[in-house]
This record gives sequence, C-alpha cells and structure tokens, in this order.
Amino acid sequence: MGFLEVLTLIFIALKLFGVIAWSWWLVLLPVIISAAIYVIILATVGVGFFTALRKFDDFD
Repeated sequence: MGFLEVLTLIFIALKLFGVIAWSWWLVLLPVIISAAIYVIILATVGVGFFTALRKFDDFD
C-alpha cells in the first residue's frame, strides 16, 4: 500500500470520526491524484508503444 492510499484511509477515518469537516472530494483527493498519475503514465506508455509500432511498420 502506497503513501497516497494510507493518507486516504487516514483522511476517511478522520472524516468519519468528525475530526475534520472537509468535503468528500477533498478527503478522496489522494486517490484522485494517484488515479490521474496512473492515467498519465498509461497514456505515455501507450503513445510510446504505438509510435514505436508505427516506426517498426515503416521499415517493411
């Protein structure tokens, strides 16, 4: 379990016990950030893969 996931669990516990009065989107923001990072990495790898595949196809 990574840092952002642990931070999310801590924020959820604090929200449920009434320690913080943040909105739920702020409580879940670490999950949103990690999901955005994963999407950016996936898109970068995908673009790189298809670019390499296209260059490989041009050698035929």
